[in-house]
Parts: sequence; structure tokens; C-alpha cells
Amino acid sequence: MTTCPYRFPLRPDIAGPPRFMQTLPIDKRGYPVPWFVQWIHGEPEFRAMDSRKFRAAINGRLCWTCGSKLFLEEIFVIGPMCAVNRISSEPPSHRECAEYAAKNCPFLSKPNMHRRTDEKLEAMKTPAPGVMIERNPGVTLLWYTRRHELQTVRNRPGAADGVLFKIGRPFKVEWYCRGRTATRGEVLDAIESGIPLLREAAEKHDGPEGIAHLETQITEARRLVPR
Repeated sequence: MTTCPYRFPLRPDIAGPPRFMQTLPIDKRGYPVPWFVQWIHGEPEFRAMDSRKFRAAINGRLCWTCGSKLFLEEIFVIGPMCAVNRISSEPPSHRECAEYAAKNCPFLSKPNMHRRTDEKLEAMKTPAPGVMIERNPGVTLLWYTRRHELQTVRNRPGAADGVLFKIGRPFKVEWYCRGRTATRGEVLDAIESGIPLLREAAEKHDGPEGIAHLETQITEARRLVPR
């Protein structure tokens, strides 16, 4: 078994973390603990992010996964519906960190994995800006860009006030499924199965102009599907 000097042994079924992640602790199950994770009573709560680190990532331009400085490029780890509206709720990461997450994170690399919920998590939950789609699409998209804009959410029905990331035009995209490059069919299934949910939200909150804009976004997102 590969060992890690920082805490617990690394799982034998996942790769060793890249250079920027090598100082991250390893949890009891053998997974590296991303920088953004909230620690509670000395234990990592993978389902919750530390709001202080969210602000630090924005203000210091830090990698969401490892916590060190970003370079010129920004890689957003997003789902297929974020490719439609080009909005992310999380800051960008380094290329190596984003690739590692897509290949090794249990929730991102296992289509049947669902986010567990319990009283502990429910007590920690706070309303999120934007309208979150509660599903595991089975496919993860790495969105390579060099810019983003902060988008402030205020008084939007069904969403809390807060900040989202309007991601810039991509110079590269990579689709992953089950820890490897996703097939065209897997990407299409992930996109098409989520589109009705976006249309439902647009019809409920955005009116005719919003619905028309969404259809344009859907057309543009379909161009990102691998050949």
C-alpha cells in the first residue's frame, strides 16, 4: 500500500496526489482532504465547505482544491448543467488538482454515488445562491479558462443572496466519467437528462426572455460534446 506521511495511508486504489496536493492531510478512509473542506471537532466533513476558505479563495486567488496560488489559467470542476449556464458555485483549481479530483473523488468518479444527508449535515446547511440541482449527473467537466467574473445574487426567487462565478469562454474542455475520459454517449445522456430541470426553473423564474436565452445556451453547450 502507498503510504502518506501526513496522516493516514493513502488508499491503494487511487493515484498519489499531484505536487500541489501533497501537503493535504489524508483521512481515515485514505482520501486526500481538499483544502476547502470544513473540519469539525478534528474530523473532515467532506460534504461541507469552509466559508472562510471560500472568501480566501476569492480574495487571494487560491486553488479551491489545494489552497495555493493559481496561475494564469483557471480550471472549474463543474457538472454538465453548468456548461449550459456557464455558472459555477465553486472557485477554480489548478489543472493538476482538477484532474485529480475528477479521477479520484468518490462523488465525481462514481455515477451511482449520492451525497449522504443526516441530522448533522442538515443542521449545518445554509441556503445557497443560485438554484442547485440535487443530482449526480455521472459526468464531470473540467472547464479551462483564463477569466471569470463574480456574479452577485440578490433577491432571486428560490435562491439565497450570495456570490457565484460566471466562467469565461473555455480554451479547452475535458469530460470525465468513472475516473476516465467520458464517451460521447455518456456526455450526451448527462446533458439531455438535465435540460428539463433547467427549462422547468426558467419557466418558473425567468419568463419568456429567460427561456429564450436558455435555449441559446443549450445550443452552445451541445457544441462542447466530444465528437
